[in-house]
Amino acid sequence: MTVKINKQSSYPLDYHFRGERVNMKPLFDDLTTKLVKEIDFEYKIGKAYIGLIHTLVFAALRIQTSKIIVEFVARKQFKSPRINKVKHFQKQRWAYFVDIKESKDIDKGLIDWIKQSYE
Repeated sequence: MTVKINKQSSYPLDYHFRGERVNMKPLFDDLTTKLVKEIDFEYKIGKAYIGLIHTLVFAALRIQTSKIIVEFVARKQFKSPRINKVKHFQKQRWAYFVDIKESKDIDKGLIDWIKQSYE
């Protein structure tokens, strides 16, 4: 399956992989390849993040020079040592932030969290 770029995108995908961030492209490809096997989505590409969109943005990827920060929203509160930051922003909604530094970080647990946000 090919992931489409949403027509509301204001930047090209390569914008996020310029300079030293180019090293994160294989990790990004690994994450999106695993996700596309589970769910259908499009990219909504802004200046600060790459959004994964179904009806709404359900996950945001922030490409850094040595990691990808994955932000997703869940309707329940949970804890994990992998979660770097949590924001409670609405009744029964929490935003979670997880760092991906290497392929082994893209495991079933992360994919399941993102799928929950998708649903």
